[in-house]
Amino acid sequence: MDPRKSLLINGGLYLAALVGTLYAQARGLHLLEFICKPMLLLVLSSWFFFNSRRVGDRFTLLVQAGLFFSLVGDVALMFQHLDEFNFLIGLAAFLVAQICYAVAFLQNVVEVDGAEGMWISLLLMVLLLSYGFFFAYDLLPYLDEALVLPVVAYAIAISLMGVAAGFRFRRTFPRSFWMVFAGALLFIASDSLLARNRFARPVPMGDVLIMVTYAGAQFLIAAGCLVHVLAPEERRRRQALRT
Repeated sequence: MDPRKSLLINGGLYLAALVGTLYAQARGLHLLEFICKPMLLLVLSSWFFFNSRRVGDRFTLLVQAGLFFSLVGDVALMFQHLDEFNFLIGLAAFLVAQICYAVAFLQNVVEVDGAEGMWISLLLMVLLLSYGFFFAYDLLPYLDEALVLPVVAYAIAISLMGVAAGFRFRRTFPRSFWMVFAGALLFIASDSLLARNRFARPVPMGDVLIMVTYAGAQFLIAAGCLVHVLAPEERRRRQALRT
C-alpha cells in the first residue's frame, strides 16, 4: 500500500507530532514545538490529499483549504509571543478555515433532497448557536476593545461550522456524520478552552487540553470527510454523475 495513504503510518506520525508538541510546550522547548506543531497539519493534509485526489471535487478542495488555513493559523499563533498582531493573523486564518469547512459541509446538505432528520439538525443548530452566544457574551468583559470584533466574528464562524456539520445528519453516511460532528464539537471545545485560558483565567492543564482536543478535531474532520467521499455508494454515485 502507498505509505502516503496509510492510516497506520500517517496516524502514527500524527500522534508522534502531537506528543512532541505537548512535550515541547511542557518543557519550553520552542525549537521542538516549531517542528512538531506544524507537522500535525502537514501530515494530515498530505494524508487527506493522497487519499482524496482521485475525487478532486469542490468538497475535497474546500476541506483541503480548511486544513491549509489551519496550518497557517498554527504557525502564526506560535509567534504571538513576538508580536501580538500574530494572534490576529492566526485568528483570521482559522476563521477562513472554519468558513471552508462550513461551506464543504453545506455542500453535502444541498446534494441530498428531502427533509429527513431536519428536526434533529435544527435542534443541534439551536444548541450550538446558544452555546456560542452565551460563551461570547461571558467572554466580552475580558476582551480589549480592539479584540472584541475579531473574537466575536470568529465565535460566529466556528459556531456556524458546527451548525453546518449538524445539518449533515441523514445527508451522509452515519459514520461520516458522527466523525465530522464530533470533530466540530472538539474544535469548538478547543477554541473555547483557548479563549478562556488566554483572556479570562487559566484552565488547569489548559495547554494539554487545548492541543489534544484540537488534534482530535482536525483528525476526525479529515477522516470523516474521507469516509464520505470514499464510501463505495458515494463513489458509484459520483461515477454515475460523470457518465
